[in-house]
Amino acid sequence: MTITIAAIIPTRNRASFAIAAVQSLLAQDVSIEIFVSDNSTDPDPLREFCRTETRVRYLRPPAELSMPAHWDWAIRQAMELSSASHFTVHYDRKLSKPGIWAELAASASKNPDVLLSFPLDSISYDPPPLRLWQTPWTGKPFTIRTERVARLLSDGKVAAISHALPLLSNCIVPRAMLDSIVERFGNVCDSTAPDSAFMARFFALYGHYIHFDRAAGILYGSTRSSGMGYMRGGGGDFDDYRKRWDDRAWLDAAPIPGINLGGNILFHEYELVRRETGDRLPPLDPAGVMNDLSTELRWIHDPEMKADLRRILREHGWNGPDPPPHAAPSRYSAAYQLFCMVRARVFGVVPATITGFAFRDDATALKYALKYPRQAQKDASHLAVFEAEAAE
Repeated sequence: MTITIAAIIPTRNRASFAIAAVQSLLAQDVSIEIFVSDNSTDPDPLREFCRTETRVRYLRPPAELSMPAHWDWAIRQAMELSSASHFTVHYDRKLSKPGIWAELAASASKNPDVLLSFPLDSISYDPPPLRLWQTPWTGKPFTIRTERVARLLSDGKVAAISHALPLLSNCIVPRAMLDSIVERFGNVCDSTAPDSAFMARFFALYGHYIHFDRAAGILYGSTRSSGMGYMRGGGGDFDDYRKRWDDRAWLDAAPIPGINLGGNILFHEYELVRRETGDRLPPLDPAGVMNDLSTELRWIHDPEMKADLRRILREHGWNGPDPPPHAAPSRYSAAYQLFCMVRARVFGVVPATITGFAFRDDATALKYALKYPRQAQKDASHLAVFEAEAAE
């Protein structure tokens, strides 16, 4: 079976990002149906762009929605309007790498009933300055058991597994799987965090997924990220996210209800699904979860907020040492950066790991990332914690 893919780009007040995301999909070597769902206060810029692209369908919800409700609405609209066999949510702040979707489609077509996940490279100001982070990769598919991942997550090993989690925005999902999740839970992802809500529901219903071990895109625009705003304790588009949430309960199923810290939002979604499905998911380990949350204090910039969160953790049983500050990679001299770039241009030799280079802006970092991707490695040691097995 050769699969067909529809990509949904949910966006809000990020027209330039969404347009760039669309263009990165239009340039692929495989045909992809593209749906842009615009939850913006001013729809005109994006709507006008979509009118000029015959392969792009513009969607607009009947009213401004919270982010989870918007994602769910957009996905289900695309499922009604498209006959595609598979669907993916494409961040507006992501550029897909040239040619990658033909590889993803070919891999997914070998196991069309199985979810396919993939990693992403990223450009971020955290920790400062702006740097490019390139994931290790082999270019091979691996089978990962959801029972193993759920156990690691429940033990608080989020940092060790975050590079290969089947979040909704880094997956190709069969239509039948989305239908099953809607049938069981009432919607695809309309909870607090749509990415994590989908993943927890997937863990409860399915036994494995295939991880395509190569970064499919590059995340950028971190100063606009809702997720990074949550991690930092504010900023980005997180304030707007919370405003759209209104006065509903916030993270009430989390190990520490109501606080914005690290994986607390992920644990909240996991616990919601665990309560509904019983022994399909292992219970959260309190000590492991508290240790994981404590390591995420390094993201909090405000000293008073960090001290308050540290106090709350100790009240909930955490008694470990204060985590070290978020360590930045070593700074490379301008001369070394120039040497590496000349070597890359002349001999095609690029650094084997993340560059660690400081870039002046997203555009410069993106240009470097697309021209000089990280080199493939022979072993998949970065997937060892998953006990991943080679897939056909």
